[in-house]
Amino acid sequence: MVPLTIHQARWLVPVSEPILENGAVVVAGPRIVAVGPASRLRRHYQGKCIDHGDGAILPALVNAHVHLEFSALRGRIPRQAALGHWLSAAMAEFAQLSAAEIHHGVQEGLAELWRYGTILVGEVSNTGLSLPGLLNSGLGFHYFYECLGFDRLGSGPLEADFPIFASPEARARDNFSAAAHAPYSVSPALFGRIFDWNRRYRRRTTVHLAESRQEVEFLRQGNGFFQHLLQQRGRWPADYQPPQCSPVVYLDRLGGLGPQTLAVHAIWLDAADRELLARRLSWAVLCPRSNLFTGAGFPRLSELYRAGVRLALGTDSLASNDDLNMFNEIMTLQQQYPDFAPDKLLALATCQGALALGRGHDLGSLGPGKLAALLFIPVASDRHFWPDLLAAGAAGKISWVTAPGVES
Repeated sequence: MVPLTIHQARWLVPVSEPILENGAVVVAGPRIVAVGPASRLRRHYQGKCIDHGDGAILPALVNAHVHLEFSALRGRIPRQAALGHWLSAAMAEFAQLSAAEIHHGVQEGLAELWRYGTILVGEVSNTGLSLPGLLNSGLGFHYFYECLGFDRLGSGPLEADFPIFASPEARARDNFSAAAHAPYSVSPALFGRIFDWNRRYRRRTTVHLAESRQEVEFLRQGNGFFQHLLQQRGRWPADYQPPQCSPVVYLDRLGGLGPQTLAVHAIWLDAADRELLARRLSWAVLCPRSNLFTGAGFPRLSELYRAGVRLALGTDSLASNDDLNMFNEIMTLQQQYPDFAPDKLLALATCQGALALGRGHDLGSLGPGKLAALLFIPVASDRHFWPDLLAAGAAGKISWVTAPGVES
């Protein structure tokens, strides 16, 4: 029989239920058995009891959008005033990296995710080099292999241009998807092939969407920064005709919106775009600090929430962020939206992210049957619980209570 352990603390933050003072979690092996008042659980369950003291036990965090393969670019690209400038610099710097440098950066990124209490990630890959590290990390993940090609106009199987999708591993893993980079870097034909592959294997889709004014301008007029970039790189189809609509409407016309779609950034939206995302049950994954770093803009959190758009949170990469600490994303949103309830902000980095990545059944909140991925954060004040909790998390005062391996 698996022995039980009772973990208790001054505060318990289940996320899916109200905060509980003097709460506890009963754990057997990798799973949670019960959650509730410590006094009651100690009466009903026999096992070792560990009192973690003044602070909060809460579920481990979810980073729904990260590029671990860009970790080696940390500190190499300065903050920019416009996304196009950052993108040009990032492409140039990434092209200079060796496979060994990318691999080393991935390992550093994985270590940082663990250090800051993250248990599940949505990794977007350009090379496949981050997959072995993730497989050995103990982290849960969904692997999005990103496809680019504005000049790829063929209609053949996706595997013809991206052989990784023909591999047994890609086809067998339900946490492996094809990803589209963005409307300015993926042709309509390639979008269709990506969507077809994901539908065939019942996989999620992710795409950078409505990230910049330049993207909106490009789709409406077919010119501007992205036209020049594609021409410089020899990727510009001479007969291109812009769809003359917003990025959200464009993706919907291509059949790309739905409950399995993660629209990352989602900054430059109007009310109709937000209503459409909500109606299609698509996810908007916000990366606020990265948006400030790249000069892209800032997500309109309150409007998205009021429209009923399903929301999750990510850091994006260390090429456009200072660290991979999800609490710093929460704090940045709170500074911009001080009236937004802090428990709802935490939900974006826990249960909402887990749902977006298809792991809501076992991660993102505390409840019987869920994986016992538990964090502890010290909190000294009763009167200022939320400010103290978020500040301590942002300062990295995070320790693991239990951390089961959750990759599969």
